[in-house]
Amino acid sequence: MGPQIAGLAEYTNVPKTIATVMSSGKCSLTELSTTLGVQDLWWWLEIITIDNYNQMVIDRASEAW
Repeated sequence: MGPQIAGLAEYTNVPKTIATVMSSGKCSLTELSTTLGVQDLWWWLEIITIDNYNQMVIDRASEAW
C-alpha cells in the first residue's frame, strides 16, 4: 500500500470490505444485505481495486508528460 496520509479517518464499526464497496458508490448496504452475496462483494472489491490501480497508472502517466 502507498504512503499513509496523517489525519485520515478509518471506518471502525464497519468491516473494511463492506466499507470499501459502499464508499465507492458501486452498491448500497441494502443491496449487499438483500440481493447480493459474499461472492458479489469480492467481485466488487476486485473491480474497485483494478479501477483504482488503472486510475493511478493514468495519473502517473499524465504527470510524466
